[in-house]
Amino acid sequence: MTTTALPQKPSRKARLPADRTHSEDGVDLTLIRWMLSLTPAERLKVLQQNVRSILRLRGENTDS
Repeated sequence: MTTTALPQKPSRKARLPADRTHSEDGVDLTLIRWMLSLTPAERLKVLQQNVRSILRLRGENTDS
C-alpha cells in the first residue's frame, strides 16, 4: 500500500520578506500586497473597473 504525504503548511521562516517586490517565479508581490490592503468592496470595484477596461479594449458594450 502506498501512502501519499499531505502537503504541509509553509513554516513561518519560509515567508517572503516584506521588502521583496517579486517572488522567485516572477510574481509581482507589490500588487498582491496592495490588493490585500483593500476592503472587499474596494477589491470588487477595482476588478469591475478592470473588466470594463478589457471589454472597452475589445470593443464590446460596457453599458451594463
